Amino acid sequence: MYKLRRIFEYARFLFILLAAELVSLIIRSRPEYKDLWIVSERGIDARDNSYHFFKYLTSEHPEINSAYIISKNSPDFKKVENLGRIIPHGSFCHYISFLLAKVRVSTHIDGYAPDILFFNVKKFGKYIPNKSKNIFLQHGIIKDDINFCHADNTNIDMFVCSAVPEYEYVEENYGYEKGVLKLTGLCRYDNLRKKDAPTYRILFMPTWRSSLRSCSRHTFLSSEYYQKYNSLLNSPALAALLEKYGYELIFYPHYEVQRFIDCFVTDNGRVKIADFAHNDVQELLIDSDILLTDYSSVYFDYGYMRKPMVHYQYDEESFRAEQYGKGYFDYKRDGFGKIVQTEAEVISELEHIIANNAQPDEIYLQRMNSFFAFNDTNNCKRNFEAIVSLL
Repeated sequence: MYKLRRIFEYARFLFILLAAELVSLIIRSRPEYKDLWIVSERGIDARDNSYHFFKYLTSEHPEINSAYIISKNSPDFKKVENLGRIIPHGSFCHYISFLLAKVRVSTHIDGYAPDILFFNVKKFGKYIPNKSKNIFLQHGIIKDDINFCHADNTNIDMFVCSAVPEYEYVEENYGYEKGVLKLTGLCRYDNLRKKDAPTYRILFMPTWRSSLRSCSRHTFLSSEYYQKYNSLLNSPALAALLEKYGYELIFYPHYEVQRFIDCFVTDNGRVKIADFAHNDVQELLIDSDILLTDYSSVYFDYGYMRKPMVHYQYDEESFRAEQYGKGYFDYKRDGFGKIVQTEAEVISELEHIIANNAQPDEIYLQRMNSFFAFNDTNNCKRNFEAIVSLL
């Protein structure tokens, strides 16, 4: 049924695209399409690198004809609307803008397209005329071998990196031509700041599992992923720890897991379950003292702020086999926090960090200090200048 639905969707995309191609020949000289830069994340949000880049662009370079692609139903619509021009995601104007844009910018590969899968270069994207400069601002810092980011699976003119080891790994393994990779830093890092006063919050933010992407509710509830994390949320030992030190824990599952967020239930008043609609990831990162994660690259954001973390990796072998192959980053050698495999170890390490005034151990602090290429607030500026240099 899913495949049949996608076939009908693809037929609709193709029909609209052909109509947009014809119309664009007539209106391409209009001011609203002249030298247009379109910026987007996934078309449904504005809380990542593209949002911060668009904020910089409209503030510092109003001479650029720019527009942000976002759905009218997005919880982030209003805050982008206050910055500049909006093009509704999936609208006919979106198709025309996609075809005529001089520059396309996104945190996700093909995130500026009316549909990420349809317009991917491995599907129908290779048949669509492309005169734009396609900019991949990235969703995070790459640490693993992510096949869909390899050059033969993309159509990218600029690929942003933020650390020298990341840049060297992508350059050696991803197959991009010289000049595509740019060591410029993630735009959202311009807004990252460590609070002076403690917040007494632990942020629990694990990533997703590819094996559960299209699964049923029953399969999800039966999964080790759900059972491990829901068990931790309801752990008496966790409840005692939070009560003892006056902390609360905020559980914010990955976007791909948000559809099952109501499956996570707890009676612990100090444990909060945060959903996508009402929470901003960067605010959660800033407004917490300790990060508990597994393999999510969000720990790089935490490391950028020099804050402590724990990696709860109960399934490393299956994760590597099913999702991402291991890259240059070795958690034991390079990680910014201790690796644990059991619930008891999670509690023990959290208590160690709290007892240390929520400061990272010296070994992890040294790794954080040596990892990042930049430690400033000029990432948006560097990315803008790099894009201009392509033109």
